[in-house]
Amino acid sequence: MQSLNKKITLFCLSLGLLLAPQTAFGYGNFTTPKGCSSKIRLACEKLAQPVNIKLGLVRLASLARNDNTPQSELPAEAVRLKDLAEAFETSGDFESAENLYIQSLEVINQTLGEEHPIGAFALINLADLYIQMDDYQKAEPLYLRSLMIINSALGPDHFFAALALNNIAGMYKNMGEYPKAEMMYLRSLAIHEKSLGPKHPNVAIPLNNLADLYRLMGKDKQAKPYFLRAKEIFRHAMENDFIE
Repeated sequence: MQSLNKKITLFCLSLGLLLAPQTAFGYGNFTTPKGCSSKIRLACEKLAQPVNIKLGLVRLASLARNDNTPQSELPAEAVRLKDLAEAFETSGDFESAENLYIQSLEVINQTLGEEHPIGAFALINLADLYIQMDDYQKAEPLYLRSLMIINSALGPDHFFAALALNNIAGMYKNMGEYPKAEMMYLRSLAIHEKSLGPKHPNVAIPLNNLADLYRLMGKDKQAKPYFLRAKEIFRHAMENDFIE
């Protein structure tokens, strides 16, 4: 049996995502899949939490279906600056991280243009940092700008639009603007289902985020079916991908 951390990492990599858990959602624990250890059950519970989504710039270059930029042409300096920014962000040095994220964005804009979808996710990186700094006034226009670029460059039904919508919804949820968050999460869910199918593991992310939002709104009855559906998707994914 592989280690818990490796199993979580493999699951995240299989989605092409880095999942960043926030607060636990409490409709009870997962039913342990047959033959599943307590450690794997805990992994399920950890993954079944509200999440924001991050994608690396190199990963984006290889995923963008309508992007003709070869991965080899992705500005190496932009990636280097982004990696440094993430290191400072992790250490809590937000001022240094901010400067480096801005520099990375500037390199992308200069080399690929201001309307390139890679730049949209550089904007999201910076906006995510401002969220950690509780500076929603700076984060909101960056998130909205990123969504506009993605919609224009790749189309409003592109999977990347769903990722951007998910993070924007998370911002509005944290701001207490629940109707805006609900609208964004529902749109993200619709795109996930259309592009991936209703049972794909990625679909559990907007489902669970919607459930958590409704819980915060005091709408437990409305939240429960979303949570149960997300729970079943997570359980099925863990059972099929990780149980040896």
